[in-house]
Amino acid sequence: MLTVDEARARILAAFSSLPSIDVPIREALGMVPTHDVVAPHPSPRFDNSAMDGYAVRRADLGDVPVTLEVIGEARAGSPPSGEVVAGTAIAVMTGAPVPAGADAVVPIEDADEDAGRVTVRAAPPGHGHIRPAGDDVRAGDLLVPAGRELDAGELAMLATMGLSPVPVHRRPLITVLSTGDELVRPEVEPGPGQIRDSNSVALAALVRAAGGEVRVRGPIADDRTEVERALGNAAAGSDLVVSSGGVSVGRYDFVRDVIEQRGRLDLWRVAMQPGKPVVSGAIDGTPFLGLPGNPVSIHVGFEQFVRPAIRKMRGCREVLRPVVRARIGHRIEKKPGRLHFVRVRLSFEGGEVVATPTGPQGSHIQSSLLDAHGVARFDVDETVLDAGAEVTVEVWRLP
Repeated sequence: MLTVDEARARILAAFSSLPSIDVPIREALGMVPTHDVVAPHPSPRFDNSAMDGYAVRRADLGDVPVTLEVIGEARAGSPPSGEVVAGTAIAVMTGAPVPAGADAVVPIEDADEDAGRVTVRAAPPGHGHIRPAGDDVRAGDLLVPAGRELDAGELAMLATMGLSPVPVHRRPLITVLSTGDELVRPEVEPGPGQIRDSNSVALAALVRAAGGEVRVRGPIADDRTEVERALGNAAAGSDLVVSSGGVSVGRYDFVRDVIEQRGRLDLWRVAMQPGKPVVSGAIDGTPFLGLPGNPVSIHVGFEQFVRPAIRKMRGCREVLRPVVRARIGHRIEKKPGRLHFVRVRLSFEGGEVVATPTGPQGSHIQSSLLDAHGVARFDVDETVLDAGAEVTVEVWRLP
C-alpha cells in the first residue's frame, strides 16, 4: 500500500489551477488571485489630517500660546479653501487634505476658537498629526501575492486601490454522491436496517468549507448499473467527483470496478487508519476520488486528499493544513503498519499544547469528530504513545 504522503502526491499530480475569471470585488471573498496584485497608486493618495483641528505653520508656533486668524476650512472629500500663510490657520477635519502651506495640525482639544481667531495652547508632536501620501502603501508595492486567499483585509485594500473586478481562479465544482442500499435521506424515517445518509451532508459541508461549489447526488443503490449511471452523470460538468462507500471488496462494492473499467484507476488503498480503501482515478475524463463509507473515514480521507485537491484547483499557495507539535494527553496503542489519525482536542497547559483524544477512535464513531480540533499522527511503525509523548497534530480548527 502507498503511504499517505505518496498517495497525496500522486493524487495532486492530476490537478492544476483552474482558469481565471473576473469577479466583482464584493463577490471575491475567499477566492484566489491569479497573479500578484500591486498598488497602482500610493495610499493615502494625498497628505491628510489625522485629527479634527487646525492646519498651521510650525513657524507660527514658536512661543505658544499663540493666536492665529482662521481663514478657511478643509473638509473630507473636498479640496481645501485657501492656503495657510504666516499668522493664519485653516480648520481641518479628519481625513481632509492638508492645505498648502501647512506642515502641522493642531488637535481641536489643544485650541480655542472665537470670533474667527484660534488660540493654540500646545504645539503638535513631530509628525504634526499629518498622514503623508504613501504612508501606508507606495505605488508598485505588492499588495496580495498570487495564491493567497482574499479575506476582508485584502478586499478592503483592493477596494481602496479601485481594483475591481478581481482576476481570480474560478471555484471548482465538486459533485458528491453516496452509495448504499441502507441509506435514506436525512428527512426520512429509516426502515428496518436503514440509516440516514450523513455522508453526503458531511461531504457537501466539507467541500464548501474548502472553497468549492457543490452538487449532491444520491443516495445511490448498490447496483452496478445504477452506480455506473450515477458516476457518469456526476462527471458531466464537474471538476471532481467524490463518492462515499462502495470502494472496498464487498459483494456489492461496485465503485472501484466501474472506475477501473469505464475510466482510469490510479490508486487503491492507502496505509492509513481510518480510510484505507481510497480510490483515485477518473470517470469520463473527470477526476474521481472515492472514499470509504464509514463517517470518520469520510472526514479523514477528505482532509488528506480531497481538500488539498480542491485548494490546488483554486490556486492556493498552501494546500495542506497547518501542523503543531503537542503532547498527547493519555496513553494510546495501535498495531504497526498504518498511519493512524487520532481525533484530538487541543488545550494549552503549562506553556505547552496538549492533544487529548476525543474518545473511542473507531471509524464509525461519529462523536469522535464533535469538537475535534484536528488529528494527531500516530506514525506507521509506532505501537504505543505514552502520555506526554510528543506528536504532530494537523490543525483543522483552533480551540
